[in-house]
Amino acid sequence: MALAPGTLLGPYEIIAPLGAGGMGEVYKARDTRLNRTVAIKVSNEQFSERFEREAHAVASLNHSNVCTLHDVGPNYLVMEYIEGTPLKGPMRLEQALKYAAQICDALDAAHRKGITHRDLKPANIMVTKTGIKLLDFGIAKIGRGNNPPSDATLTTALTGKNEIVGTLYYMSPEQLQAQATGQEIDARSDIFSFALVLYEMLTGKRAFDGSSPASVIAAIMERPAPSIGDVAPAALDRMLKKCLEKDPENRWQNARDLKTELEWIAQASSDGNIAPSSAARREKLPWIAAAVLALVAAGALWIAHSAARPAELKPLVRLEADLGHDVYLNALGGSDVILSSDGTRIAYLSGNHLFTRRLDQASATELPITPGATSPFFSTDGQWIGFVAGGKLRKISVEGGAEIALCDAAASYTGADWGEDGNIIASLLVSGGLSQVSSAGGTPTPITELEGEERTHRWPQVLPGAKNVLFTAENATVGFDDAKIDVVTLADHRRKNLLRGGTFGRYVAA
Repeated sequence: MALAPGTLLGPYEIIAPLGAGGMGEVYKARDTRLNRTVAIKVSNEQFSERFEREAHAVASLNHSNVCTLHDVGPNYLVMEYIEGTPLKGPMRLEQALKYAAQICDALDAAHRKGITHRDLKPANIMVTKTGIKLLDFGIAKIGRGNNPPSDATLTTALTGKNEIVGTLYYMSPEQLQAQATGQEIDARSDIFSFALVLYEMLTGKRAFDGSSPASVIAAIMERPAPSIGDVAPAALDRMLKKCLEKDPENRWQNARDLKTELEWIAQASSDGNIAPSSAARREKLPWIAAAVLALVAAGALWIAHSAARPAELKPLVRLEADLGHDVYLNALGGSDVILSSDGTRIAYLSGNHLFTRRLDQASATELPITPGATSPFFSTDGQWIGFVAGGKLRKISVEGGAEIALCDAAASYTGADWGEDGNIIASLLVSGGLSQVSSAGGTPTPITELEGEERTHRWPQVLPGAKNVLFTAENATVGFDDAKIDVVTLADHRRKNLLRGGTFGRYVAA
């Protein structure tokens, strides 16, 4: 029954109704003791467990982007009164990036407490003068204790019947499957929902829509991730598509890393370092790809011919390759496009797919690989492509066939190179140093160790003769000023510094 203005709930005086939902009614009220305005959620009896769940979830969080819980009554929650409006798109890119980072910050705080929101949607995100506020933890999954309830058990307890909880348009595939299969969900389900919210912030439309619940479910389960390329930089489009991977293992794994990536994209966008929209990017993509490939080709051909023509002036070689409008390259660098050492073949990553193409042919061939590949590299003879995916260093023939796992690879993998002696140098170990492993597979052997404040050794390049390796050493503080370019001898692992204040050093023969 609705409460009339002036009704007292303990020390709280009802002022006006604010809304109603499955859990009960929400009212604007006044705390007569402290003379402050609050929001009161009055529970319906049948949702008492769901009501209690929200109280425990919100009470455990203390974050500027999460609605604060002030008090708990016998059948009501006293919450922070928020003056604002529900999140709604479309909005400007810089505003969307700002709010998205704040949402990720709030999710990270919840996830670190073992709380999965499970109902992330624009209606549960309020926009205020100071930023966003995340609301409604009524169906949150709290993974505390040794035996937290399963999703199927929790759903039945909250609703009293065997039905899916949450808002259909913003559910992850595993959340939809939880009832039928008993599959457990975790914080990565919120990552999927976050991407659906981000899509709506930028486009004003739902990412997966349909004329009926069945068609919406089918879209979420089967339809490829939509693109925001017309309104956002390629880096953001790529990030969103990774968030919307159907398999949680292939998504971004936590909200903190996602927030860091959003902040980088926002900074790069404001500095003009990444394209403002995919529409512009699509027009320029062939030229961007051509520029990247031209530089790589020039370097490769310079090295290949320098020994044979030591006294001649080498001409600059330019190469143009139109990769097509549907290719999404990594805006963070050129490592997603590689050129074989003989200059006859390219390979590139687009989304979660690896393609290779001979430059005397018009079309590329997709190679069947494990999703999530990163930083591919050619063998010296150009017949194999190495990459890391699914926690393994792998290789695949340029002619196709089955990929071959060579060894385990740490999550900190940051580039590799294939030496002419048949060994691969890469950052494969958790220690952060470089290791050597046979291209036939085996156990990696460390060749460098971190020194002082170094955090990673990355971007190795095996020098001619396969006796030395050029690499970048980066410190705990990020920035070119703190990085240095070193060389290590494979025979005795001795290091020598070549340059301080630089990164991604490459050898080009004189």
